[in-house]
Amino acid sequence: MNITKLHKKYFDFMDRHLPFGGLVRRNPYAIVFKTTNWCWYKCAHCCESAGPDQMTTFIPATTIKSYLAQAMADPMFDKNVVFTGGEIMSSYRFDNADYVPELLTFCRDNKLGTDLKTNTGWINTSVATQIFDDLHTVVTGGPDYWLQVSLSLDKFHANSMENSLKFITKIATRPDMRVCIHICMLGPSASNDYDELKKHLRERGFRVGRAFSPNTGQRFDVVNNVIMYPTLGTLFAGGRAKNLSDAYHNKIPQFTVLSDDMHTLMAFDSFGRVTLGENDGHKIKTRWRASDGTSRSLWNIRRDLVSRAQYEELRYRILTGKKVLQK
Repeated sequence: MNITKLHKKYFDFMDRHLPFGGLVRRNPYAIVFKTTNWCWYKCAHCCESAGPDQMTTFIPATTIKSYLAQAMADPMFDKNVVFTGGEIMSSYRFDNADYVPELLTFCRDNKLGTDLKTNTGWINTSVATQIFDDLHTVVTGGPDYWLQVSLSLDKFHANSMENSLKFITKIATRPDMRVCIHICMLGPSASNDYDELKKHLRERGFRVGRAFSPNTGQRFDVVNNVIMYPTLGTLFAGGRAKNLSDAYHNKIPQFTVLSDDMHTLMAFDSFGRVTLGENDGHKIKTRWRASDGTSRSLWNIRRDLVSRAQYEELRYRILTGKKVLQK
């Protein structure tokens, strides 16, 4: 019996008894890079405990590009990447203005679906003009709507309404900047906040139209060259958010790592960790940075996450007597 057959017998056995690990191994995955934990804001709801008192450490751009190159050789990678933080745009504040354009250009040239998350805390700083110019250069070098920018609109981020309006206005007045803007909302007033955002855009002279995607069935708002849509998120109890009474507290490992389309999220952070999922405080995780400071291979990281998922499922079943995946 060769090693391939041995591996298959092992995987078949584990998948029968601890099937969650099999999902992690077999399902398509997207990659999230929490590029830094530094942020202009120190929001009470932040599940990453980001803020201006955090280290100004970034995942090196060469490291990110290496992991994406390894992922692109893996047929299970769904060719989608998310850049977030902390606040990724703080790289401009710390004399690394090439960081974001380098990453976005790499994704554009390799035809990766890209989501850039920002709370726009930088929008009234001295770096704002360069950020918009760089986004303009990168976006117009690729196909229409290859880049999605996700903005925060909620009661937690200071001036989120004003900042979101300013960002959308800046993009919508550059006719060749065809991007998708995702409005990320939290809290009971979310739908009203989005309606107010559209109202303010109309007051500024923009026509807010409607569009429909026949492929996904999703409806969008259209502001000039910008496609815009809202989603309502969950307030997880990781980081400082654990102190908020309305945060979702999970006392067991996070098994809700699958998105609605059954894709797994692998999230790399600037502390050298990789987790399944982005938000919750109790996560299945390993490390991307080895003890000697070098980067571990993506294959080894995925193998570890499968093993940790199997271990946590076994522990969960022992503690609760329940199955993670019901037949």
